[in-house]
Amino acid sequence: MELGNLIFGNSRGEYPFPNRDIVKSEEWKELCKKAQVDISYGQPECNRDFNGFDNEIFTIRPYYWGDNEEIMELPNFIYKPTNFQIQWYKYAFRDSYMNQNLTEDEILNIFKECVKSL
Repeated sequence: MELGNLIFGNSRGEYPFPNRDIVKSEEWKELCKKAQVDISYGQPECNRDFNGFDNEIFTIRPYYWGDNEEIMELPNFIYKPTNFQIQWYKYAFRDSYMNQNLTEDEILNIFKECVKSL
């Protein structure tokens, strides 16, 4: 866990995320594009102010930069059919944790299913 996340962050979870480079995957990029979430995670010009996306299949929330503990505890990504959740620190998949121990391929398949819901 990164020091800043340990002190100030909100990403916590049972299992470490398998590969931060998933942010560069075609599956994640397509999901963000089709859900119309304007995010450039991991880049200095990251848009911290987007409102996220929610439908019957998944939710994407930005990292919460405020002090409200209730909002801080919400996961940044939820795949509703299996309640798979990811929390990250500041940018997608940075110092990330998940509530289920899934492989990278399983996560990419979830992103594909999310795209189908759009």
